[in-house]
Amino acid sequence: MSTRFPLLKVTDVVFDEILSQLELNEIFNLSLCSPKMRDIVRCHMKKSIKYPLYLDTKEFKGMKFGFIGKDGKHIPMMSVRKSGISNERQFEKVNMKGNKGNEEVRVEISKYDNHYELLSSDDKDWIFGCNLVLKHITDLFRKDIHTLYCNSPYSLVFLKYRAPVRMTYSGGEDCNAYWNLFSYEMERAAKTGGLQLRHSLPAGYDFTLTRDYIYIRMERAHFARYDDVLKLAEKSREVILDESGLLSEGLNTIFNCWLEHRIDGLKFLSIRMRSYSEFSVFKGIEHRITDTTDGVKFKSYTRESYRLSPGKHLRRDDGVIALFTYDPTTRILNFGDLTGAVLCKKD
Repeated sequence: MSTRFPLLKVTDVVFDEILSQLELNEIFNLSLCSPKMRDIVRCHMKKSIKYPLYLDTKEFKGMKFGFIGKDGKHIPMMSVRKSGISNERQFEKVNMKGNKGNEEVRVEISKYDNHYELLSSDDKDWIFGCNLVLKHITDLFRKDIHTLYCNSPYSLVFLKYRAPVRMTYSGGEDCNAYWNLFSYEMERAAKTGGLQLRHSLPAGYDFTLTRDYIYIRMERAHFARYDDVLKLAEKSREVILDESGLLSEGLNTIFNCWLEHRIDGLKFLSIRMRSYSEFSVFKGIEHRITDTTDGVKFKSYTRESYRLSPGKHLRRDDGVIALFTYDPTTRILNFGDLTGAVLCKKD
């Protein structure tokens, strides 16, 4: 025997308590009940939501909207997919907030796995549905997309009229194609604070950036040399290369550029080197390098911690000090400018 609950008749205090017990996907589902329910839910979403919203566009002709919950778990709320509509699926009609003012759009959605799905039969309906869901979710939670997962930079064009994305992850081992960096910086593309490329990048890849970033990471830049690293360091505060072709002489050049104030914006560099020789790295700057035993870590833009010492001090003429350490086991060199950096004592 089912019991009806008069949700629309409860007091504001009770409604706030109900919302506090629900996950974002449950709140989203509640907002689909009726335009009145959506407006009430939105009015009660006074405080900032504690979990960031994400958009995943890696599936061909598919977009998935959700939030990143506890322990980084990604929980979908609704997906939009271009697909033939099966007669076996059950659909329900709901009202969603349109793109123009108080416009209401009635659409059919279907339960799919652990979230709802909006199916479209052609490209025009698909992009309309994507914009519709984006508008509904960001308006309901009063937040823009925080994290973007994509295989191409054109997903940033989809978000062109939105606030900058905090972090963009592009590509992966299942994606063989790669894109030039200028494609992520098209005039029509939304800005992103951090950009992480997971594609395998070929020899001769152009690492030139025109926009400023907080965080740049290249997972598979096997052929990147010192001049490529410098191009990234000129436009990003944090630069991470999980693979590279950097040699000791190239690292010496990078250190000299920092000493000469040519990459003042760089606050952190982590790079897996092809080879490391202390003699070649220190050549000509030995008098600026001293040992340090203090246990210090650098906390990155993505909240990862990187060890900076025990290692070495590198002192500039203006008194600014950087720490760096090299791990021969992993071949990873971490370098951090201590000016304004977020540091934490090593446990």
